[in-house]
Amino acid sequence: MKTTLALLLSFLFTIPIIGQKDLEKRMRQYVNPEEIVTLAENIPFDKAIEVLSKVSQKTTGKKIVLTTDYTDPIGIEITRLPFKRALNIITQYHDMVYEETADNIVVKPETQSKETLGEDIYADVDSREIKISALFFEANITEMKERGINWELLLQKTGLAFGANLTSFTPEKETQDGQQQQQVKPQQFILDNATDFNMGDFSGNIVGAFKFFESNGLGELIARPSITVRDKAKGRIQIGEDISIKERDFSGNLIDRFYSTGTIVEVTPHMYTEDKVDYVLLQLQAERSSAEPGEITTTIRKTVANTEVLMLDGEETVIGGLFTHNEITTRSGIPFLRDLPWWVFGIRYLTGSDKTEILKREIIILIKIDIVPPLKERIAKKKEDLIKRTILENRGYIDKITKEKLEAHKQADENTAKTLPKEKD
Repeated sequence: MKTTLALLLSFLFTIPIIGQKDLEKRMRQYVNPEEIVTLAENIPFDKAIEVLSKVSQKTTGKKIVLTTDYTDPIGIEITRLPFKRALNIITQYHDMVYEETADNIVVKPETQSKETLGEDIYADVDSREIKISALFFEANITEMKERGINWELLLQKTGLAFGANLTSFTPEKETQDGQQQQQVKPQQFILDNATDFNMGDFSGNIVGAFKFFESNGLGELIARPSITVRDKAKGRIQIGEDISIKERDFSGNLIDRFYSTGTIVEVTPHMYTEDKVDYVLLQLQAERSSAEPGEITTTIRKTVANTEVLMLDGEETVIGGLFTHNEITTRSGIPFLRDLPWWVFGIRYLTGSDKTEILKREIIILIKIDIVPPLKERIAKKKEDLIKRTILENRGYIDKITKEKLEAHKQADENTAKTLPKEKD
């Protein structure tokens, strides 16, 4: 009887464990029904790629691109398989490979993937490069207003006049009739080429003004990065950090996706030469973003501006109007008493108060371009410098030999002069 009871209890406890394992196995083998495809063996290869591309765009948002005009039948029947497995099968069957990028899935012949150099990475000796230097300055607008400094008026007087504005919107809370409403406060994007200023008896450039503000606690020079970019290539400068947000992919798996935040500047220079004048059309994209984690999701607030500006060699341009707001709470009042717990007769409420301040900061970005000489000119200059250095070395050697000969002749003349009186005696 005891043996029968023990077997019965063991069976009852084993059933939930087996059911849980079966559930986990089914969850691991779960496939989204929208990913299932069926292809006939006589369908052309390019048509099969079109079918798989539609499924991929619907489930993952990525388009499948075929780089060749390949129309042979796939030669193998695909029956109720996930589209990625089907793509892997037909590409291997036809000696092709596929590469997955952030936006697309590129299918190409295997021989094409083995090419070492492509047009995107080839550069001839006449290719031009542009050196881009940036300066990031963070101005404390709140502190400037407390000291009675009008930041915008100051910049206008120094020659940095505000031009056309691009606006973005950031929600700001406002209390009205006891209810919380959302008010939209525009932020400005300012672009101007003038960086020299003349203010009274003091003249200089904007870098000197930034250093003056920094020494007086009105701002801070964050960074001064510098990069060299090829003509018509994109350069990127980021002062900030990448944050990770957990998301689910098309298969339902939990993944970490990273987003860039902070102050980000992307530049693409296009160099042209007309009437023997070199100038650059600079495509600029400036972004100021910050992440605010919430209870359910993470909000990324950003201000993005795009523009194009014409610049000569050595010119500078200024980007402004990228604002940040930091909320700081401070407690003031009678020391010690203001920090007492609330249950001590409520003394903390009589002897102190909380003050919430919003620190408003503005990011000013100064960008300067310098056109780098092409490789041919640099090689020619090195050869010229080598020839000049060789000439100088040879000239020094010749001068040394000439000096030694003169000293030898002088010594010989002195010896001759000493021997002449003895011959007369």
